[in-house]
Amino acid sequence: MRDQYAGDISDYLKFAFLRAIVSEDRRLGVAWYYVPENDGRADGRHLEYQREPGWEKLDGEVHSQLTVLKERKVAELERLAFWPSNTLFHRAPVPKDKRDEWVGGMIEAMGDAKVVFLDPDNGLGRGARKHARLADLIALHREDRALAIIKFPGRNKSHPEQISELHQSLRKAGLSDPVTVITCVSVRNGSTARIPRHRFFTIAGADQEIKRRANAFAKRLLALKDIVHTSATYVA
Repeated sequence: MRDQYAGDISDYLKFAFLRAIVSEDRRLGVAWYYVPENDGRADGRHLEYQREPGWEKLDGEVHSQLTVLKERKVAELERLAFWPSNTLFHRAPVPKDKRDEWVGGMIEAMGDAKVVFLDPDNGLGRGARKHARLADLIALHREDRALAIIKFPGRNKSHPEQISELHQSLRKAGLSDPVTVITCVSVRNGSTARIPRHRFFTIAGADQEIKRRANAFAKRLLALKDIVHTSATYVA
């Protein structure tokens, strides 16, 4: 997660998703996988949701607060009022070395959180600063905790194949009952053209109530498809 992306469409989706699955009955922890440097990419420019009518129907509270975000910084996101009570954050920059020590700090910061969301730039990977490692999830795992992560799918395999492989790898690591919400938002590429952007929100260790809430979130997002160019699918 980088400051340049703060408040973009991915943030709106992920924060609405987290509020949907956590509510006020479980403590949330957010592990930002913060990287201070600007990577030179323009992905964070997608703020269409702030201008196009209909987006506020997904989560009006998150929408209104992101729309008036004072500064595009991760630290500013933590100060917003839409977070569930007592949300925990870990914003230490991802190091280029001594990664295990950094993960230890993340584990300590997540404390007694019952749902932990990992927010790297590119989802699960092999340990680059823009990835969360499977070993990180294993280190954060507790029997009474659900782990959630965002992943941007690749183009070399179909989405069902990628989700099947992701779920299988999580199960092999001892992370039970993974489910995924596939979201797709068509963002503007120029003045009129739109291009689809898919994101997977995957949860491991979810109980039946969290699964129900994740499915309800997918249905709520799908219901907006005719007004905000989006779709969603729940995959167990």
